[in-house]
Amino acid sequence: MAEGTGDTGGVRKGRGMRVVLFASLALNLLVVGAVAGFLVMGPPGPPHDRPGGDDPALPYTRALTEDQRRDLRGALRGEVLRDRQEMRAIREGVITGYREALGVLRADPYDPAALEALMAAQAERSAAVRVRGQKVLSDYVAGMSAAERAAYADRLEETLAKFQRKRDRGTGRFDGGRFDGKPFDGPKRD
Repeated sequence: MAEGTGDTGGVRKGRGMRVVLFASLALNLLVVGAVAGFLVMGPPGPPHDRPGGDDPALPYTRALTEDQRRDLRGALRGEVLRDRQEMRAIREGVITGYREALGVLRADPYDPAALEALMAAQAERSAAVRVRGQKVLSDYVAGMSAAERAAYADRLEETLAKFQRKRDRGTGRFDGGRFDGKPFDGPKRD
């Protein structure tokens, strides 16, 4: 009887090992597929012609150093904590808006004006949050020294040039890599 018990443990260990090997194979295939997709398709570019795609603040935040982004995240968290009730109401309004949209989309007859009104209300909420974020960013930049702002402006110019080059790759147009169309020779140094 003792021998049979030992065999069962061996079978369990074998099954466990098969599961681990299968999971490892699946993960490896996922990684290989992601790398192959990146190599074939290239890195994703901004979704629209605007620098930064959908988010107009993206170039501003990308131009910050990692330490500055961490400080800015802390300032944004502080803003959210100060107005916790208002932010909670905004979040709940977003969820409610999507739930209402589901009802409008499923209604028969469909009312396009109702969906447009819901999306307009969602855009207003989004704009209100964006304005608050822009104010936090503006206050953060106002606290920089003149040298820090100049370095930030240089990084912003480089960021915009990268967005421009990515955009131009898709159109076949290239204007020298500078966002404003003038030749870009790198950031200005004193």
